[in-house]
Amino acid sequence: MPIQNQTLETPCISHRSLSLFGGLIASFMLAPAVFAADNPGTHEHGQAQLQMALENSNIELMFSSPAYNLAGFEHEARTDEQKKMLADIRQWLETTPLVNNGAGACRVAGVTVQLGDEGGSHNHHEEETHRDYAVAQQLTCEGMAVGDTFSTPLPARFPELEALAVEWVGPSGQGSRMITGPGQSFKLSQ
Repeated sequence: MPIQNQTLETPCISHRSLSLFGGLIASFMLAPAVFAADNPGTHEHGQAQLQMALENSNIELMFSSPAYNLAGFEHEARTDEQKKMLADIRQWLETTPLVNNGAGACRVAGVTVQLGDEGGSHNHHEEETHRDYAVAQQLTCEGMAVGDTFSTPLPARFPELEALAVEWVGPSGQGSRMITGPGQSFKLSQ
């Protein structure tokens, strides 16, 4: 029986050609989703992750959070009020840069927002379901420089988000910072 060649397709993170750094971005951003799928303990209310990959004036980022942190519930929206709340959250995540440089010059160039099993299979034990938001954003940030200070509007917009683990990688290295309240910023050189 002959062995057939198989091609593994990888989703495209951005429209520009994938250089070595682009491959790093792809692996950096896909790893948390794979890890979370294999480790259900990563779902903790009050905590979320924001990962960034930087190159020139571009930022690719991935934000993942339990739905509870953003909406106050994780079950499928049941009331008109809950449906409107989820629509408002989606619109905010699609249009608001999840990080911004000191000049406030970051703009959303592309975005994908997904909430748990949205449009997929439904769990009969709805109350036990853990749903997460996963947001991928591509940002362009004019005037971005090594050692830039960044801020995120996430803790101010979503008070249930108590701790945001921020990790980044770029031409000048990598780093991380835990943000535990609104108004906190982080420097890429830390």
